[in-house]
Amino acid sequence: MHGVYIGFVEISLAMAQKIQSKHGVTPDEVLDACASATTAVWHDHPEHGRRLLVEGRTREGRLLKVILQPVDPQDGTWRLRTALAGSDGR
Repeated sequence: MHGVYIGFVEISLAMAQKIQSKHGVTPDEVLDACASATTAVWHDHPEHGRRLLVEGRTREGRLLKVILQPVDPQDGTWRLRTALAGSDGR
């Protein structure tokens, strides 16, 4: 993964509750996946704007797909838009 620095991920209480209840993902798992990201690519969505699509694994090895909104990419600050478990069966 080159050219993208993820230093801090803002996760609101509402977003934490959403990803836990809807996708079974915790904020700590999101942070793990972002810290160990194997891919991070920009995506320009017609409705939601420019977002970073990240894939990484938690400490337990669970694959997560995370969507981050840039807050200050040069500073490494992002806002969590959603996260869900990957389909590798873990």
